[in-house]
Amino acid sequence: MKKFTAVLLALVLLFALGACSKTEEQSSAGNAGQTSLPEETADRTGEFDLPDIRFFDASLLDGSAVTADELFGECDVTAINIWATWCPPCLDEMDDLAAYGKDLPDNVQLVLYCVDGTTHTEECQDILDEAGCEGICIISATGDLAALVNDVQYIPTTIFVNNTGKQLCDSLIGAQQDLASAFNERVNIGLKAAGKSEL
Repeated sequence: MKKFTAVLLALVLLFALGACSKTEEQSSAGNAGQTSLPEETADRTGEFDLPDIRFFDASLLDGSAVTADELFGECDVTAINIWATWCPPCLDEMDDLAAYGKDLPDNVQLVLYCVDGTTHTEECQDILDEAGCEGICIISATGDLAALVNDVQYIPTTIFVNNTGKQLCDSLIGAQQDLASAFNERVNIGLKAAGKSEL
């Protein structure tokens, strides 16, 4: 009975989060050979150290590539939304992500990371086009970013980093009912720390 209750509770939590669980194969899609992070995970806060993502190279959906320094550039805060073409909650929030990304000031950016983008390139592009998403979409990475993405257990997950790749706060896990408010709350942590005007 205890085992049944634990399984039921886990399923309820998963549905409440509006997230998809990644399988081991899906976790490493587009990042073969990359190592996982140590015990810290992307959704811990407080006394736990959140892993930085300072050193990586990333391949983009448009065929270009960027380094961490190039990606973060002069932005005070970068939100990286990790999603997949097969994940219904990810697709459900794509319109909200598109709208959010278009309303950001120059010192804040939204970057998408499609975990199956290397194997579903056309589908990924079609989804972004239909939602009206503009901007950067990563489809594979090396280094710190690959390790972090491999360690993510549920998608969508959104992480928030400053211009050096330091995580600013806990991640958002699962689709958000009020995406703009949830994102702004975390973006403002970074803006405040940088001494900049909040959203």
